[in-house]
Amino acid sequence: MKINTLINKIINFTKMVIDEIKPFTIEFKGQSLTVSEHYIGEERIFRILFEDKRKPLTLAVGINSQKQKFWTSIPQGRQEEAGEIGPLIAWYYKEKKK
Repeated sequence: MKINTLINKIINFTKMVIDEIKPFTIEFKGQSLTVSEHYIGEERIFRILFEDKRKPLTLAVGINSQKQKFWTSIPQGRQEEAGEIGPLIAWYYKEKKK
């Protein structure tokens, strides 16, 4: 591996760690969800932790063929939860800007 490639990987990892934002809480169907924002390269993702025994959920915003944004789970398979929880995350950020 070239030294420049290694250095770039280290820099990108460091940026990802530094850019992490403090987790916040949103309410969903009677429980508090802990949401943390992360970056993988330049891709913004959200990790959701549930109070119950459900596995954590990772969300990202996708763009469909009509250029419309939508919330998706990573990996795919939990689209219903993504469609319900994603807008709550967007609402949190809109309210935070006020």
